[in-house]
Amino acid sequence: MKGHHMLLTAGTAVLVIALSLWSFVIAQSPSDSRPGNAALPSAPEAGSLGSDSNPVGLPEVFVPDQYRPSADELANAVAVPSATVYFTPQDENTSTTVLFLYNTSTASATVRIWTYTLNGSSYISTQVSVPPAGLVRICGDEVSTASVTWHDVVLINFTTSSTYAKMTLPAGVKAEGYVVWNNANTYDPLQVAPTLPLRFSTDPPTVFLPSVRTQ
Repeated sequence: MKGHHMLLTAGTAVLVIALSLWSFVIAQSPSDSRPGNAALPSAPEAGSLGSDSNPVGLPEVFVPDQYRPSADELANAVAVPSATVYFTPQDENTSTTVLFLYNTSTASATVRIWTYTLNGSSYISTQVSVPPAGLVRICGDEVSTASVTWHDVVLINFTTSSTYAKMTLPAGVKAEGYVVWNNANTYDPLQVAPTLPLRFSTDPPTVFLPSVRTQ
């Protein structure tokens, strides 16, 4: 009986050792996600071919050469950056439009102004020079005033034909403006008159007119 007990104890010990060895072998065996002796995946190299899972790769879409800007166009765009804004002037018998252009840069700037009729045809095409750190006033009517700051006002007669206008502002040049109900053919800024601030928009011209010429 004693010998049988010893055999049973020895058998149990062998079984425990065998199970331990089997667990160790399973833990060290290859898995489905990483084959045996395979190294861990490395990070994709910069400039490698792009894919859905590799956003740092080369671009998969290229702009055709005929649609790319030339070197001269890029140089001019960097040298003379400008913004185009759109507005709707009023210049009736009872109202007129006033624009303020002020230059925050240290170089003279040229502001181009175009206006268009209701059907989109060109009406006014002109330009105004703004001195460095200077202010230029523009008015659709003659200005009659004792104020010396208005003596150099620029007259641009918008008339009722200018339904729509656009203006290019070089870098450093800012624009403000308003419509004034002066009830006359002249405007005196020293007199009290109701005004409405102009809204300068970057919206495309098609928002206002279906076929506005670009020049």
